[in-house]
Amino acid sequence: MSDSVLDMLTEAPLLDGVGVDLIRQIAAAGRVRTLKKHFGRIGPDEMSRKLFFVLSGEMRMMRIAPDGQEHLMQRFNPGEFFCLAAVVSSLSCNSEMVNAGPTELMYWNHGNFRQFMDANANFYGNILNQMASQVEQEREMRTLSRCCKADVKVAAYLLHKIKQGRCLRQLVCDVDIRPISLTAQELGIARETLSRSLQRLVKRDGISYQGGKVQVVSVASLEAVLEESECNCSCRCS
Repeated sequence: MSDSVLDMLTEAPLLDGVGVDLIRQIAAAGRVRTLKKHFGRIGPDEMSRKLFFVLSGEMRMMRIAPDGQEHLMQRFNPGEFFCLAAVVSSLSCNSEMVNAGPTELMYWNHGNFRQFMDANANFYGNILNQMASQVEQEREMRTLSRCCKADVKVAAYLLHKIKQGRCLRQLVCDVDIRPISLTAQELGIARETLSRSLQRLVKRDGISYQGGKVQVVSVASLEAVLEESECNCSCRCS
């Protein structure tokens, strides 16, 4: 197993406080799967039996709404585990995972991974913390859905991403919102509306934007957009 994979596992919150030797055993036991094309799917049944870790690319959790439409619930980037609750409950996540372009995953059967968990008590506390974090992210996304104006939704969404730490630790923060259509779906607005809102934020000197990549150059400018709104959409960076 490469040192880069070991480094990614070591930095994963799920393995916080787990010894290096045990992490090496976990890495050696993992199997690697490569999804080469767009829209390869991992169904609920498989996710009820296996734990997955993203090595490269992006996975998206999709859920079927009562109207039969697919809705994007969450994105998982390199260094993140997904469907953690199933490790404890052995129940399905009631969702499908879809890859966004070429993606490489590492996975373990639940039975094998639980043996590692039994070897270190930190695992169970870490899982609870990770699940709580995911619930908080979903709560914040529901808060975004209550924003009245599109510009407010977009500004709050970018601040939300910064709060998650998904940007460079520099004066200018990068946020990748590709594909635009799915980000618009997350926000409950049309793709064209999202594009117009981004251009208005550019004019306010809050961001620069090109090819689906946003650079946040002024957090204060984005927060000013929220302060001008009378609607409930509180998402500040502290």
